[in-house]
Amino acid sequence: MKPFTLQTLKLLSVYCLFFSSIATSAELKQYNIDVWADNWFAAYIDGKPLFEDSVSIKTERSFNAETHHFSASSSFVLAFVIKDFKQNDTGLEYIGSNRQQMGDGGFITQITDLKSGSVVAVSDSSMRCKVIHKAPLDSTCSSSSKPIAGQGECQFISEAEPASWKTPSFDDSSWVSATEYTAAQVRPKDGYDRIKWDSNAKLIWTDDLEKDNTLLCRLVVDGKREITKTQSKNRHMHSHFKHFDDVKTSEDSDYLLVASNGLPEHNMMVGITSWQQQIPLPQNYTGSNSWKIPLKPVLADNPMLTKDHFHRGAIAIAVNEVPIFNALNNRGEYAADIGELDSWGGHSGRADDYHYHVAPEHLEKVVGEGNPIGYALDGYPLYGKTKETLDKYLGRFNQAGTYQYHAADYPPYLIAGLRGVVQTDSPANAPEDQIEPQPRSYPVRTKDYGPLNGAKITGLKKVAENSYSLEYTIGSKQLQVNYNWDEKGQYQFEYVDGDGKKTVETYQLNTQRNDRKQKSPADKSNGSKTSSNNQQSRKYCGDGICDNTESNQQCPVDCLNK
Repeated sequence: MKPFTLQTLKLLSVYCLFFSSIATSAELKQYNIDVWADNWFAAYIDGKPLFEDSVSIKTERSFNAETHHFSASSSFVLAFVIKDFKQNDTGLEYIGSNRQQMGDGGFITQITDLKSGSVVAVSDSSMRCKVIHKAPLDSTCSSSSKPIAGQGECQFISEAEPASWKTPSFDDSSWVSATEYTAAQVRPKDGYDRIKWDSNAKLIWTDDLEKDNTLLCRLVVDGKREITKTQSKNRHMHSHFKHFDDVKTSEDSDYLLVASNGLPEHNMMVGITSWQQQIPLPQNYTGSNSWKIPLKPVLADNPMLTKDHFHRGAIAIAVNEVPIFNALNNRGEYAADIGELDSWGGHSGRADDYHYHVAPEHLEKVVGEGNPIGYALDGYPLYGKTKETLDKYLGRFNQAGTYQYHAADYPPYLIAGLRGVVQTDSPANAPEDQIEPQPRSYPVRTKDYGPLNGAKITGLKKVAENSYSLEYTIGSKQLQVNYNWDEKGQYQFEYVDGDGKKTVETYQLNTQRNDRKQKSPADKSNGSKTSSNNQQSRKYCGDGICDNTESNQQCPVDCLNK
């Protein structure tokens, strides 16, 4: 055999490169990506530029959709820089005009395999995002006559992009899940309707559409449509909360995360005749302090009864993101039977946190009959009343074989026991233990006001965005509590007695308290729980102590024949 000549070796090298190129091309797939952004985006694939919005971010009304074809393997990572328009670091637009305002963002995308025609990835709450520009931190900046970035109420936060964040190996586990929004919330404009969006593609942003101006978001595409289908199994849970504009949902691997300020869209407090002088204030049920609903509930071998447990904290969350507490207050009474609840089945607890003590059946008018009105913290849904036979936990298995709770018109009115597995903070404190995890509420007011005999709440008016006036009567006298707060956590309360005399109290919200009694949304119920035993940390029905806060009828286990 003759040795290869130099010319022959060169030809072989060319052939190898040619066929290697053919093999590599055969492994690549052809994709189409659709993007709509308010206002601008740039897309990267596996760390390299893919394409960007054709309309400059310097244009205020850059509402357009973009479509782009590209080649890639079956698995890749898309990284997006997404910007809402702002004139400068104030975060405002139309500065100096009568239209001066904070803008609001929005983003949606879908990726289609051109060969199969299947949508293989979409924007939704599985995306991970990071805010790198937030402004203004105080909303009142938008009404300033001369807004200057970094001065007064026009403070801002700006961060650099993390190194290598566009690459597949970057660890984004500390980033937040994207928040899904409805079209009504984002109000998408030009170009959005030009695209036929897959039903699984969602408008996303982080949790503040107005103040979060620049986002970094990552979307993993792994070529497995099953992943999208798995996520869509939980999509019906998200949809039940989307009837309420102030409620945001996302999810991690274990929980549906529900975020809001805890205040419902309906009125509150009216009709209460047994009042502890608590009022409804916004709560920070967001981020790591969001409500958590298990995505994969597990039936318990020994369900925990609500008469024996959970007289503190929530046992469920309504679809309008108002917590639902045990029907029993922390003195073992049914709150609905003693005048403690308003016309919607709720009241405010010791942290001025509004919550229900009965199933909020009035929400069926919003979500539609036959849809859940809440979810228990074990992961099973709560519905309105039914003609079907209920078990001793006030629930049943539906035709699909899954468990669900129902409201009832007889005690305990809802969720007589947690049918699913739950963890508690301290079973030894039963019945005043609570389900974990659940958010913490921090009281603003530091006084223990206690019950106000003879008071009846007649009205609660929203005076301004962060201002309310609660009206009540004692006999023939009309009294008020007027209160407001600002973006810095400063609260003012004005108490007006029956003779018109005013008393003012001011407080600064403190979220760093470590007091065990204040760390969770605890129900104050019917009176302060002060024990005659200095070593007793909490007073509750069943502790063997009968004092002036209880009676034989209210707590026979403690007060029988006493």
